[in-house]
Amino acid sequence: MGESFVFTSGKGGTGKSTAVSAIASCLAALGKRALCMDLDLRLPNLDLILGMSDLATLDISDVAAGRHTLEEAVVEHPKIKGLFLLAGPAMGAEKLTGDRLAAIVEQAKAKYDYCLIDGPAGLDDLFFLTSKHADSVVVVTTTDATSQRDAQRTVMELDELGITHIRLLVNRMRVRMVAHADINVDDIIDFVGVPILGIVPEDQDVIAAATRLRPLVLYSRRKAASAFLRVAKRIMGEEIPLKHK
Repeated sequence: MGESFVFTSGKGGTGKSTAVSAIASCLAALGKRALCMDLDLRLPNLDLILGMSDLATLDISDVAAGRHTLEEAVVEHPKIKGLFLLAGPAMGAEKLTGDRLAAIVEQAKAKYDYCLIDGPAGLDDLFFLTSKHADSVVVVTTTDATSQRDAQRTVMELDELGITHIRLLVNRMRVRMVAHADINVDDIIDFVGVPILGIVPEDQDVIAAATRLRPLVLYSRRKAASAFLRVAKRIMGEEIPLKHK
């Protein structure tokens, strides 16, 4: 049985979807079967980030409605063996109930080593729905004060749901600001209040890869790509030291 992780954030613009695609790509590169599941139903874009929009002809709404099976809706990346996508709906979706979502996640865990769910940004019904049906929740934040506050609020809401397996991913870390002590990573961790999963530096290669509609690991092996690889290894249970660059 595989493991499921839902990635969420208190606000948009933290790089949550990029993190899901990059970490899943790294897990696949490490020999695991990794499924990206797009549950950001309002703004699904994992298919674009992974360069798979032409392949993803079915989506999660087809599975939820019973029109197609999970196996029929999931597509494998043409260049990264072991990387799979269950796309989000292009034009909205039928109401996704907790029972339907739980069933889809359990099916995915039976077939894949890791199921990485791109959840919604913001605190709404869909946030609560996705967070309750995963083994662990990863809250993605940047170093901006507003993003940190939103991450803290997200963690508080998760605590109220009784969810305890929560980790923090600090994305787009400005290395120069860390070097000049303008940002203290320990302060961010203490403020948000959950253990750290990884720190990913700000990297222009992320933007370049997204512009070219290519997974980051096919475009770069340094900076952010290297940081996401370390995160993937931690998810697999390896003890990997944190780095800020």
